[in-house]
Amino acid sequence: SLTLEGVDFGAFSALRYDYTSETIPHGNIATLAATAAQDDALAAITPPDHDGDPANGHHLRLLPGLEVTVTVTSPDGSRERVYRVLLGGEEEVAAAGPSPSCLRGAVDIGFSLVVSEGGSLDGLVACAEGRHVTALYVLDDGAWVSYVAGAPDFVNAGFQALFSGGVPALTPLVATSNGPASADPSAGSTVTTQWSGCLRGEVAVGFSLVLYEGGGVDELAACAEDFSISAVYALVDGEYVSYVLGAPEFVNTRFRALFADGVPVATPLTVRGEGP
Repeated sequence: SLTLEGVDFGAFSALRYDYTSETIPHGNIATLAATAAQDDALAAITPPDHDGDPANGHHLRLLPGLEVTVTVTSPDGSRERVYRVLLGGEEEVAAAGPSPSCLRGAVDIGFSLVVSEGGSLDGLVACAEGRHVTALYVLDDGAWVSYVAGAPDFVNAGFQALFSGGVPALTPLVATSNGPASADPSAGSTVTTQWSGCLRGEVAVGFSLVLYEGGGVDELAACAEDFSISAVYALVDGEYVSYVLGAPEFVNTRFRALFADGVPVATPLTVRGEGP
């Protein structure tokens, strides 16, 4: 059986592999339920769970053009079936294009820190192009991995391999743009996710991209110290603003002024880890 909360894509049959919805409540967070006929069969779902907590169900953010795939593998691994649901209807998807809110954060001329709402790699690329992004960068084990719009496949092979199974929800990215700039389409919206610590994301030796759970600058500094982080950077209007742990107060004046009212939930930051 296969259901997606709030989405009508017709009756499910194990012998029918492709489905298209007529209308969807765009932007909603919905629960996908996929139950295999055999108890020991495996059902792998793409995109990944929106809140990262499989214990409360598999959640997806409904966006025009979102493609959901459920890959079912038999208990002995010898047989596989792939079921596909395309949200919004073929004509509606083509007309609507990517939702501008699939990337959270303002995109300025030059470099910006943004957050992917999650989904397929193709959806991320289409969304980025819709916001005039020319390249995306992600840090993986302290090394930059890039996707350059319009470049040959071999240039983007590392990025494609990294997100071959889809882009996890709330993935921080660095974006470059030649303009025009675009404001944050998700401004004022609330981020609800499970936090296992004050930072979301792996902190490697060197530089990493992370999300902060929100709070005061002093709380952020205490959090950073727990992760052996020596410096925190926010990217504003194409310029990095730093907070250096243990530095004289005047060094961090701009950072404190930037977040005088506190650091919002799920703010993307670049951090320098000293290890281990």
